[in-house]
Amino acid sequence: MEEKKSSKIFHIIIFSLVIVVLLFNVFSYFGASIFLPGRELREISGVDPQTGRRTSLDLSKGEVILNIWATWCGACISEMPELNKVAAKHQVYGVIKPVFKYEVYREVSPDFKSVIAQDEFFEDLYISVLPTTLLVKDGVIKKVHTGTMTTDLVEEWVKD
Repeated sequence: MEEKKSSKIFHIIIFSLVIVVLLFNVFSYFGASIFLPGRELREISGVDPQTGRRTSLDLSKGEVILNIWATWCGACISEMPELNKVAAKHQVYGVIKPVFKYEVYREVSPDFKSVIAQDEFFEDLYISVLPTTLLVKDGVIKKVHTGTMTTDLVEEWVKD
């Protein structure tokens, strides 16, 4: 009888842990999409990846495509040609997550202004998956896309 009770408690604990891990993973992937639309994001401060000087990105006016990426992220690097196409038609800014690799940055050659932000920026915006792209209008986040961005998706966002 005691053995059955111990076994039941053990199974309940394991089941509870599995649920917690699943919820954590779902939140990690969709957290930004759930909590960011409607939130203000008027300015982002960081370090200019080319000069090493402090700078900021002004998102307070107009429509901005904000790509959040890292030089060590394979998916981020692979989407750079698409983002450069988007940057030819729309205002695009980039936010780079440390650790920054200048050689990779120079190689992918983004056609848009970027800053290297502190880890707090990513934590405040629930960014745990890279790349993540935001549509910001007049300083307010309107859309969030987690994963690789395409020009078609940006055109759909802008059309809406």
